[in-house]
Amino acid sequence: MTSELNKILFRETVQGSSSGEAKFVRQRGARSEYAHVRISVRPAERGRGAIVEWNAGVNIPAHFSASVLRGIQDALRAGAAGLEVTDINVSVDDGSYHDADSNDESFREAAHEAVLQAIQQAGPTILEAMSLVLITLPAIQVEVAELAVARLGGEATPAVQKEDGSRALAANLPTASVSDLIEELLQATGGNTTISSRSNGYRPRLDPHESPARRTAGAPRR
Repeated sequence: MTSELNKILFRETVQGSSSGEAKFVRQRGARSEYAHVRISVRPAERGRGAIVEWNAGVNIPAHFSASVLRGIQDALRAGAAGLEVTDINVSVDDGSYHDADSNDESFREAAHEAVLQAIQQAGPTILEAMSLVLITLPAIQVEVAELAVARLGGEATPAVQKEDGSRALAANLPTASVSDLIEELLQATGGNTTISSRSNGYRPRLDPHESPARRTAGAPRR
């Protein structure tokens, strides 16, 4: 799977709360630079995205706030594992500046470093994109569909009988597995199935080392 596809199918989030702090006191050529930012992170409700709060008051002057926010966005796009971070609350808690030596570039860099530090200490974890898949197929093939969904890491609702005798069911399935499910069901039914899918948020990724057989071993049989 390519890195670009990974960025679409997966996200990062944090499991706990932590803080990060970056202070730059350095010389770049003839120019002195100073920036100091302290940032905390904590989990946000699933589906909320990234929430940013400013609690630093005037310890960071208003004219540097845009640079701090850009640094935060840079860090959230980069993530600890190279994936965009979501469902996270980021708070700019404190900082300091120097009248002559502080500048936008330094504050952006400091914010970026502080956020990544906080994320790395807050138990980063991977989320996988999910899709809601709607399936209509002959009644005799329902068990085939249920087993395929379970084997691919998804969960299916009980099938409902339609007026024409076919059965309809919905499944919450990792987006990365939707094409495999479509191919398998089309082959199993000889093309006599209707499948549609749409985005359905993210969930914690299942253990990538866990075999499909172990995941489905406890699945109820109908």
